[in-house]
Amino acid sequence: DAMIKTEKWEHKTYELTCISPIHIGNGELLKQYEYIFTKDRNQQRVYFLDKAKWMTFLVRHNLIDDYAQSVFSGRMNLYGWLQSQRIGSLSAIIREVCNASADVYLVRERQQRVNDISRQVKTPDGIPYIPGSTLKGAIRSAILFHDIRQHPEAYLPFWNRIKAAMEARNRRQMRDLAQNIERQAFTRLKQQKNRPDDALQSVMKGLAVSDAMLVGHERDTVILQKYDVSSIRREGLKGHPLALFRECIPAGRKFRFSMTLDKDIARLIGITSLDDVWQWVRDYLAFGLAQERGVFGHEYKGEFEESKLADIRLGGGTGFLSKTVYYALAPKGEGRTVLANFFDDVLFTRRNCHHHKTKDDRLTPRTLKLAWADNDRWILGLAAVKEVASC
Repeated sequence: DAMIKTEKWEHKTYELTCISPIHIGNGELLKQYEYIFTKDRNQQRVYFLDKAKWMTFLVRHNLIDDYAQSVFSGRMNLYGWLQSQRIGSLSAIIREVCNASADVYLVRERQQRVNDISRQVKTPDGIPYIPGSTLKGAIRSAILFHDIRQHPEAYLPFWNRIKAAMEARNRRQMRDLAQNIERQAFTRLKQQKNRPDDALQSVMKGLAVSDAMLVGHERDTVILQKYDVSSIRREGLKGHPLALFRECIPAGRKFRFSMTLDKDIARLIGITSLDDVWQWVRDYLAFGLAQERGVFGHEYKGEFEESKLADIRLGGGTGFLSKTVYYALAPKGEGRTVLANFFDDVLFTRRNCHHHKTKDDRLTPRTLKLAWADNDRWILGLAAVKEVASC
């Protein structure tokens, strides 16, 4: 047993299994002229360009000007453009200029094309992984949620200020309040020489989380269409396939990572062990899923049944403070109304964009993020985590 058996430190290794596809973006958004999309009766596939090889190819065939002109002309499809150049077989070109590929699953078979693709974070040699910062961010939200639930009286003053900021539609004040709430939860260590520094004083210093690296050799990814289901009063549930595609880690992939806890620091926020941390993470996920199940559970029974296996939800933007944390802050009954106003008037100001106020029954925001591949359907971003013996 390689566990560090000291009073102060606890160290464990974990295996994470993707219950549903997971997308952790690397910040790169590919346009249609930056990848090759092929489609036949049985398979749709995207081939990713190796930028250096692609430039070499364009220079060798004297195509840089033509390519640039086509890009600036508007909606350019690289597959069609390459075919029109008549410079050899497409499969030979793909072998020469591409360094990775992924199967594509469209929600609607009618849709013939792929739009922008958000890339998955990978190692320099192209292997998908889950950054430790992503795991730690999800854990951090769970700890914040738990602290608010345990000490509501400490956070109650924030709620009235949040309500006022929401009613005044003051986004900057909302962000400042969100930072203050986090400071209240995490800033437990003494200041160094009277220099306030949130990172140095944060109890999160007491938790180290490694990157989660792939177990096994299947490094393939899949391209899934963003699909949100909305709950609309009187109209039931409506699904929207959106014109954004995400490169995802497929369901079933396994990853290994480790965590180290400084128990002296963690104790300041009521954590005595890594098992405590994971219990809080599970409670946080269960609360969020229960909110969603109340609205979507009847229609998506199987997906919610499968979600019971999950310990954590990863990826997918949830804003600067997640709705689950806001729910924990709000006194019972007040949360929905105030949050509905806020999401309508402040976050979604485009006309006809969301209409939470008039249409939401029980949940704000009112969307469930799903992933589809062939006949499979999941709640996006769910993973199970179990302790394993460190090697």
